[in-house]
Amino acid sequence: MKKILIFLILFIVMTTSLITYANRPITQPTRENVLEDAVIDLLQPQLSKAIEDHYGTTFAIGTFCERVIEIKKLEHPGSWMFEAKLEFVTFTGPHNYKDIFTVTLRQDWETEGWVMQKYDVRKYDYKDKYECRSPA
Repeated sequence: MKKILIFLILFIVMTTSLITYANRPITQPTRENVLEDAVIDLLQPQLSKAIEDHYGTTFAIGTFCERVIEIKKLEHPGSWMFEAKLEFVTFTGPHNYKDIFTVTLRQDWETEGWVMQKYDVRKYDYKDKYECRSPA
């Protein structure tokens, strides 16, 4: 009887989690979505720097809903100089969202690689509908 009860509980838990995962919207792997994921992955160390500057640590602080708001070329069209603006939400545990960061990064002649220029932080408001996309 005890084994049947344990099996039944496990079955319900596994079925519920599979249904929840299956209902999540899926981002199509288009060229633009894959490139956006690559930019987010490339600039992750600078995003962590913004978190460390603001909170004093990156311990137990995660990010989600990362997205590229804007990316533009600097100087002339053939240059390798860019400015990118990214946005993400921080959290510390399940359903404990903290802040929304907007980080501006730059790569130009004066910098060695990508450098954080500035970041703005605003409180996450639970009443606002904040849309996320899944990685492609």
